[in-house]
Amino acid sequence: MESVSTLRNIFIKLKNGGEEQNKEINRLEGELNKTKEELRNSRVANLPGRAMSSRNGTGPTPEGILQRHLPPGGVAKKLYSEAVHSNTDKRFKLLVKSKINLSTEAIKTVVRTNINPTAMKVGVKSFKSLKDGRVLIETGTPEEANLLSSSIREKCRNDLEVTVPKLRNPRMVIHNVPQDTNAENLEETILTQNPELGLIQGDIVAKFSYRTKRGLINMVIEVCSSTRKKLLNTKLKIGWLICTADNYLVARRCFKCSKFNHRHQDCRGEETCPPCAGGHKLKECTAPAAHYKCINCVTFNRYTKGEKISECHSSLDKICPSLQAVLAKYRLNTDY
Repeated sequence: MESVSTLRNIFIKLKNGGEEQNKEINRLEGELNKTKEELRNSRVANLPGRAMSSRNGTGPTPEGILQRHLPPGGVAKKLYSEAVHSNTDKRFKLLVKSKINLSTEAIKTVVRTNINPTAMKVGVKSFKSLKDGRVLIETGTPEEANLLSSSIREKCRNDLEVTVPKLRNPRMVIHNVPQDTNAENLEETILTQNPELGLIQGDIVAKFSYRTKRGLINMVIEVCSSTRKKLLNTKLKIGWLICTADNYLVARRCFKCSKFNHRHQDCRGEETCPPCAGGHKLKECTAPAAHYKCINCVTFNRYTKGEKISECHSSLDKICPSLQAVLAKYRLNTDY
């Protein structure tokens, strides 16, 4: 009887403890669901207000865009484009190569032996080997880059050669220029009619023009950083028209394989349809929008060991994470 009574008391305690644990688990699950909902609402609120329209003219809502870019299960993971955009700090580069055919590891050893960044008060953000046999060093300021380069030239001049690549000049597009304006007379026209900008000869280099679907002419120009800031904050008087200038950001895309950073003349890949990633041309595609698949996002998923990014969009879609990542990299290498 005493043993039975003892066991009964033990079972009652276990039962009461289990019920308390279940209540605590339910409470924590409720808080977790509430936090997920708040996070989802905040992400929807932070999405751009203007959604890109689809082929049939109906633009997706911010909630629809969010759902397309969330992995299965509704967990709000960071997108590829967001991960790249978060790293927006400028990095100033040094490229070090050997004069006597040293390997990249030997180049690193020579640099470490002769250069002490701590004593120089220089912060090195990256120090890695490149496939072409050079070593890349990245710093946070141009002063640090110049100090490192001069020190390497002085102490390792017999073994190493240092180059400091410059950031590319930004490109801008001037919308709706007059019909009689061309690349030869554009700069002179802007300097003459807009003296308040304080521009001089050579500040604006006209590259090319193109015609929009509405028949308007846009002119692409290349400028320096200070000129870009002036043009963004004013309206240009060109002929009888008032024109606006904006950043010109275009990712180089292959028309054959639909991937970035090369032209179709140099492509070694296979024919790939931009909307559905099939082995046919764009004009032959009959896939519905629900079956769209971006070849760039598929390739990225393959190389990230299972990290899932939405594939239900065309590689021509302007909200494609891979496209935004390429543009973000372009911005980091531009002198803004």
